[in-house]
Amino acid sequence: MNRRQIFSVPMGLGASALLSPAQVKAKAGRPKNIIFCVSDGMSPGVLMLAEYFSRIARGKGTRWAALMNDMTASRGVQDVAALNSPVTDSSSSSSAWGSGSRINNAQVNVLPDGTKLTPILELAKAAGRRTALVTTATVTHATPAGFAASQERRDDEHLIGLQYKGRVDCILGGGQKFFDPAKRKDKRDAEGEFRQAGYQIVKAKGDLLKADRSKPMLGLFSDGHIPFTLDKAAVPALAEMAGYALEAVSGSSKGFIMQVEGARVDHAAHNNDIAGQLWDQLAFDDALGVCLDFAARKGDTLVITTSDHGNASPGLNGMGPEYTESGKCFERILKAKSSFELLPRMLGSRPTAARVREVIEADRGIVLAAAEAEAVAQAAGGRKGISLNRGQDVALGVLGLVLSNYYGVGYTGMNHTGEYTTITATGPGSLPFEGLVRNTDVFGRLTRYMGINHKNPSMTPEQAMQFNSKVAAARLSAPSAWGV
Repeated sequence: MNRRQIFSVPMGLGASALLSPAQVKAKAGRPKNIIFCVSDGMSPGVLMLAEYFSRIARGKGTRWAALMNDMTASRGVQDVAALNSPVTDSSSSSSAWGSGSRINNAQVNVLPDGTKLTPILELAKAAGRRTALVTTATVTHATPAGFAASQERRDDEHLIGLQYKGRVDCILGGGQKFFDPAKRKDKRDAEGEFRQAGYQIVKAKGDLLKADRSKPMLGLFSDGHIPFTLDKAAVPALAEMAGYALEAVSGSSKGFIMQVEGARVDHAAHNNDIAGQLWDQLAFDDALGVCLDFAARKGDTLVITTSDHGNASPGLNGMGPEYTESGKCFERILKAKSSFELLPRMLGSRPTAARVREVIEADRGIVLAAAEAEAVAQAAGGRKGISLNRGQDVALGVLGLVLSNYYGVGYTGMNHTGEYTTITATGPGSLPFEGLVRNTDVFGRLTRYMGINHKNPSMTPEQAMQFNSKVAAARLSAPSAWGV
């Protein structure tokens, strides 16, 4: 299947004209359950790269690309800007979905003047719905937090996690250090508090599969983020966590709302690690498949799939005469054994060019040219000016640039990007997600579906400007005790 075939169906409101009246009525219906799937930091081009990669790695396409070719699904693009920047971070983007208001980057459901907004899972829980957060980041990280917490700084994960108690029924991901009294600076036993509130505490894959689905659950499977899929750690996959959470929350007569996040897609993009990014994108797609299969069985569930922002905008470049080497270069990604997260440990703090060549050949099956290995070694040793793109003038950025000579995949930088993100929706209530969607509109649509009448306060960018300098100064004078 080529790209034209994958994306052959017209996108936007015109696509509904091809459906029968019954199909349009079904898309305009009211769902009982809502599943909100987020591939964090997925630039639009990653959808094509993942489809191609899935076909050569697994012999099948992705569920998301299939949705793009499904006329009964709604397909659109999303404006995800923050209140103070056209380039958003995860906390402001998720907060826009979670509260209906744009906020500044680095905050969670808090306006620049300090006004705290009520997040959507708090409202859903009060309305009798079950709630869940599933992520491959720490469970207290920006994207899950945007649905369930209000905090002035996204870095204060030790405070964010405390807000989930009684508000989120099923919490699965990483982040043990934010609940362990031995690792918290304040020594507070957050884990014990959840246990006293009736939560099961689960820390191993085997225990998750044996856990009681009828009780609230706090599942923490790593100290920090869940390891990259490529690194093959003994932790539950995102698809397994999503499947468990669906079983745990689907028994409510009033329905549920659940967020599922493939967080490490973003982290790999920050590292310019295309192998790590694509394997985690496929892991997200597997979790999406679990959600879509659940929705197909139930017939009453809305599944929304999107990204909170782009990141570094990777793309496959034309390689060789008439671009005939592009496919061969791309297929080399299959040989990668480890994510970039592990490579610095293998290389050491000041590796020689010989050591760089040795590690990359063993881990990636690529023999670097002497000048390429020397450039990576010098960048790893702290030298600047190796890359004229200052945003990539660090060790992993230089390594990504070097490997682009072999993979054909190049990144624009190592930071978030401001393009529209892809959004699809299927099931009852999916019709309004066609065309151009503003991130703040999501909250109102989802709350209406849940019979909730609530509007959070908001600010215009002009109104926010008078507070922004004061907020920035306060943040610099009081750095987080945890950091990110």
